[in-house]
Amino acid sequence: MIRYKKISIRILQTVLILLCTQTLFAQKVVRYELYVKDTLVNYAGKEKRAIAVNGQIPMPTLTFTEGDTAEIVVHNQLKESTSLHWHGVFLPNKEDGVPWLTQKPIAPGTTYTYRFPIIQHGTHWYHSHSGLQEQIGMYGSFIMKKEVMIKHLEMVLMICQPSLLY
Repeated sequence: MIRYKKISIRILQTVLILLCTQTLFAQKVVRYELYVKDTLVNYAGKEKRAIAVNGQIPMPTLTFTEGDTAEIVVHNQLKESTSLHWHGVFLPNKEDGVPWLTQKPIAPGTTYTYRFPIIQHGTHWYHSHSGLQEQIGMYGSFIMKKEVMIKHLEMVLMICQPSLLY
């Protein structure tokens, strides 16, 4: 009977340790939804085809912090395939975004989710690696902030009675 009680306590301790460490070391998932679609622009008095992402050119700035997990969901609303490539970003090869080399192109009317850990900091950029889509609007900034550890701030406050100073 005592043996079973010890085993139950040991199992409970193990479960608690696992739950606590998972919470302590959990990464923050930063998710972006990108809707890619055709649009027209007029910069010099003549309308031209462009590609807007979330209704804007250039694409939205994606911001992360070291230690985050990037989750970027691409909704391809074009009539052609697309992809996204991340310049200078250390990530798994399968997330590199080069069609027919590291991934299949994102087919028209489909969605693809890129998911990778942010293990560096700096300012980079991302763009389409399909056809000439980069040249007509599919490019944007990719910012990875340095992880800042919270430091203990100590402040000394001295309170005295003003009449003692005179």
